[in-house]
Amino acid sequence: MNRVIALFTLLVLAACGEDSASVVATEEVKAKAAEDRLMGFVFTQWEYDIPRENPGECPEGLNITEEDFFSEEYEAARDEVKARWEAGDREGALALLPEDSCQNPHAWPDPGHILLEGEASAAGIDLDGVNSTAAGGGQCAHDDFADGIDNQHMRLMGCVAGYRPDGLFDRLFDTNNSILENGYSTLLELKLVEGDTQNGKVEARLFTSGGPVTKDAHGNVVRDMSQLVHEDPMYHSEPFPGDITDGVLSAGPVDAKLKFKVQAIDNHYYFRDLRIRASLLPDGTIQDGILAGYWDIENTFNFLTEVYIGPIHLGRAAANNIGYMCAGVYHALPRVADGHPDADGNCTSMSTVIRFSAVPAFVIKPETGQRQVAGR
Repeated sequence: MNRVIALFTLLVLAACGEDSASVVATEEVKAKAAEDRLMGFVFTQWEYDIPRENPGECPEGLNITEEDFFSEEYEAARDEVKARWEAGDREGALALLPEDSCQNPHAWPDPGHILLEGEASAAGIDLDGVNSTAAGGGQCAHDDFADGIDNQHMRLMGCVAGYRPDGLFDRLFDTNNSILENGYSTLLELKLVEGDTQNGKVEARLFTSGGPVTKDAHGNVVRDMSQLVHEDPMYHSEPFPGDITDGVLSAGPVDAKLKFKVQAIDNHYYFRDLRIRASLLPDGTIQDGILAGYWDIENTFNFLTEVYIGPIHLGRAAANNIGYMCAGVYHALPRVADGHPDADGNCTSMSTVIRFSAVPAFVIKPETGQRQVAGR
């Protein structure tokens, strides 16, 4: 039965076009989900934790960009760079600028990067179970936010203009473009193994969608659709345990790679020991969702810098627009890393938080016959 439903859905999606990843759920799909006690969801919101109230203070000011750091060099070359670029000599234009540290972070010494040192209204989860302080020392020592919340991503980017309230990312996530403008969404499937949707135990899985979600005339994600998962098993997590207590879901940990696409960014996140906390509402939606885990710092730098329009690398332009220097972030990442020490004791991941909401959906998995492993 599972194989027939998956095949039928794939045929319908093919008829809708290769970019489509959602269709109206059939009665067979609905019946099978009820029989297997499955609850599916498609994310309708995905955003970094950028608190509008008490975002934290930056007494040293905000980070500067490469254009500010090399202001004399940029000013001297500006007219010739523009002339060469407009004439189609892009390589010649870029050759007039300092070497691109977004492509080679060792191109020049650490220019410095201002971290958010004080308190802020950070969301998240106490991932390590310890109210940590940098002064307390120990492996991967760091300063937690209030209530032991681990969110070193906020420490890293909290004094970057584009990560402040009403900054570039705040505006980007407010439009929900990463989900609505033909990008990918994240899918969550819960299998109820004990109890009910208010108090029970579940087996959870995370997936990246196979393509764009269906929107209504107002730009809202349509609920109760069949959502096909991404064909690449890299974007399928392993099953992980969870509990529902008084309608609040707590699940994890799990390693997961989740694809993200918006404007010139087409990449994926690599999260380790990811946990979920979210409210399951009576109308079937998820609100106040938190994904909290450790973001691999090598993947973080790649995510920030591998920005392209066609063959043109735009990592440096993106950094200038957001408000940081790639070299500064590269050297700061090991300083804020607070998870997964390697054999030499170097921490290789940093705690981070994603806020999300979701609506009900039917998660359709292709029958690959292969074991699907995330994070490898």
